Amino acid sequence: MKKILVVLTVMVVMAGVARADWIGDAQGKPEAQLVPLAGDLGAALGGGMYEPVKNGGLLGFDIGIRTSFAGISQETKTSITGLKDSSYIPAVWLYASKGLPLGIDIFARYASLKMESSAETIDLLGVGVQYTVLKDSLINPIPGVSLLLAVNNLSAPGLDAQTISAAATVSKKLPIITPFATLAMDKTTMEVLTVKPEKTQARILAGIELRLIPFTYFNIAASKSGSETGFQLGIGIKN
Repeated sequence: MKKILVVLTVMVVMAGVARADWIGDAQGKPEAQLVPLAGDLGAALGGGMYEPVKNGGLLGFDIGIRTSFAGISQETKTSITGLKDSSYIPAVWLYASKGLPLGIDIFARYASLKMESSAETIDLLGVGVQYTVLKDSLINPIPGVSLLLAVNNLSAPGLDAQTISAAATVSKKLPIITPFATLAMDKTTMEVLTVKPEKTQARILAGIELRLIPFTYFNIAASKSGSETGFQLGIGIKN
């Protein structure tokens, strides 16, 4: 597991999330040219937190690493030259959740990456709550259903973004593997100096979670946010 965690982290760092040139390119652009970037950035910030329905209750917990890779639109590549040769906007978080009574789980995730050739950092912070409407179990043929509400923030010199996400997930637990699907809505507000573009777009996602070793998991999912495709990966331990 340690090797996989290292690989996931290196993948994200090498993908250029800590590069500063795309942020500099965004500064000074008019609002209309920044709206596509707000959507693409929101797709990254609102990704990486989806999984099968949780059933842990008070004994439930989840600690791991979550990543998301959001496709970059052609409009963004045209206006933000620092992203024209990139395929995805990546994001990575340390993730932790805790079960509460009444089918409620709360979670938080965080990352801080040093920007290239700078003493500044890009900070990612997210918090959210999930509510289990229908539990998902092997002996029940009816799929589980959960609802999610989350807020994720990106803070960097000259650029801040916030994505508010509301989602519903359906999953069906099977031996070893659990397929799941999510329908979500992301509203992203970005602030670049004095310009504040906004973008709201739908997200659809389908994936699987593998639990080959007790208390461990690995999940992978493909998503479509707006007109762009992306994917997410997650690994960790949970009950």
